[in-house]
Amino acid sequence: MKKNSHPAIPSFLQIPWWLSVLFAILSYSLLKYLVPQLQFAGGTIRNMAVFAPRLAPVTAILFLLLAAIRLYDSDNGSESDDQEDKEPFDR
Repeated sequence: MKKNSHPAIPSFLQIPWWLSVLFAILSYSLLKYLVPQLQFAGGTIRNMAVFAPRLAPVTAILFLLLAAIRLYDSDNGSESDDQEDKEPFDR
């Protein structure tokens, strides 16, 4: 049989959980505080800059959800290793 070559999470999203938390903090602070302070010449870009503070919590939540998924995946692997180590001693 052919092994499934498509992972559940794309490869560019398989970053460590702590890096996702840093991206959440960085994206929130940039969108909430820095982007509205910038001076844009174009009308469309200016409107996007006005909308950026409302988008900040959404992007931060997405990064935090990704961090939770990555942390859960890394914890699952360590628990199965612990159970394998304990089996020979339980007999």
